[in-house]
Amino acid sequence: MPLRWFQSCPSFIRKHRNGLAFRLFSSFAIILVVILSLQSLAEIALMKSMLRIPSSIQDKMLDLAYQANVLIDEGDMDELADWANAQEYYLFVLDKNNRPITHRDMHPHFEFKLKYLRPLNTQLDNKVNQPIIGIPLNDGLTIVMQMPYKYHPARYFSLYFSIIKIIISGLILGLFSWVIARYLQKPLDKLREVSHRLSEGDFTIKVADEIGHSVREFSELAHDFDNMTGEIHSLAEKQKRLIRDVSHELRTPLARHNLALHLLRKRTDNEHVHLLDRLENESAEMNNLVGEILEFSQLENARYSTKLESLILDSYCEAQITQLRSDLKSNQTLETRFSLGTDVVMVDRRLLARCVNNLISNAIKYAGGNATIRLLITRYQENELHYIAVIVEDDGLGIPEHQLKDIFAPFTRLESARDKQSGGYGLGLAIVKEAMSVMKGKVKADNRKEGGLRISLLFPV
Repeated sequence: MPLRWFQSCPSFIRKHRNGLAFRLFSSFAIILVVILSLQSLAEIALMKSMLRIPSSIQDKMLDLAYQANVLIDEGDMDELADWANAQEYYLFVLDKNNRPITHRDMHPHFEFKLKYLRPLNTQLDNKVNQPIIGIPLNDGLTIVMQMPYKYHPARYFSLYFSIIKIIISGLILGLFSWVIARYLQKPLDKLREVSHRLSEGDFTIKVADEIGHSVREFSELAHDFDNMTGEIHSLAEKQKRLIRDVSHELRTPLARHNLALHLLRKRTDNEHVHLLDRLENESAEMNNLVGEILEFSQLENARYSTKLESLILDSYCEAQITQLRSDLKSNQTLETRFSLGTDVVMVDRRLLARCVNNLISNAIKYAGGNATIRLLITRYQENELHYIAVIVEDDGLGIPEHQLKDIFAPFTRLESARDKQSGGYGLGLAIVKEAMSVMKGKVKADNRKEGGLRISLLFPV
């Protein structure tokens, strides 16, 4: 039956039935019908439960009937008429023929409405009116009274109906919004999860398989995302190959150039040897610069291949310090202070060694000939996040505050401290920043209050 109905429905519906607009329209139509139905049912229930004479008014009417019985038993009809005139309710005591037992005149409209006499427990109308209520008395008499419109329960129904509409609409729309949000959030959560895995280098994930094909727009977005993932993977592989090829193509002519200089030195007289020394220095500088550039480029792609491992920082950094002490200038000192013991973090050994070497080498170059350099490993907290920090600090001149945020940019040199003669290319700290990003950490720089620069490598706990 459903298949036959689907085949007989208009082609427009068949074409767009899996579209998001059609799904939302269908949902809104259903929710509108539900709201209207619930409101109608609530109004009917309200009328049935509340369209009764209020209990306080019923008590008053019964009390009036009791008083009428007492006066009738006493037989004073004039007093009964005076009593009836004095009441808030317009009332009469009638005999079996619906005629007043007193000489008090009855209004013609009231007399006409006696045809619609109602018992005390009657169901009232949903419009405000003045119904005639009859209560049996002794000796076959009946007291009839007109209920004032101000006591009619329907006078507040417009307010009640408005409140019911607001409450039902709010509840249903809130539930509907939650369902729609969940319906739309599920594929978005899948996209976020996939993009996170993609950022970690997992190119095998397929969004289309994760999301499915229930909604055409999401399905098309998933296929586009998969195509984008394939393109990114292809570009990453091409960039890796390019870096590998450039490394080979640049180092090969440099090696031939060094060999030619070595052979030329044997045929050069002493008067021109200094020119060969200069050429060899320039060649060595070019070779170092190519190595730095390639290292930086490789780190930009390392997030797709780097494998982190658990490492005790104290012992590993101590081994690196031993090798760096030989690079100190004659009046420089290198101190260490480790306070972690056996605490471990997730790092890449090669990248951590490169970071520590770069920071200490920078301090040796730029902190001054009499500087004291310190390597500290300690716990660190920032914005309620806990880290293990590897800190390299010195007591040199430091860096101007407005330039602190720029020192991690590639090829950045500070005019007062970094120049070609000092051996800096402006890539050392850029490599440190990229390496920390690859290891899921971060690096920050600040000037010490006592003077000098402090650079912290922060590894999340």
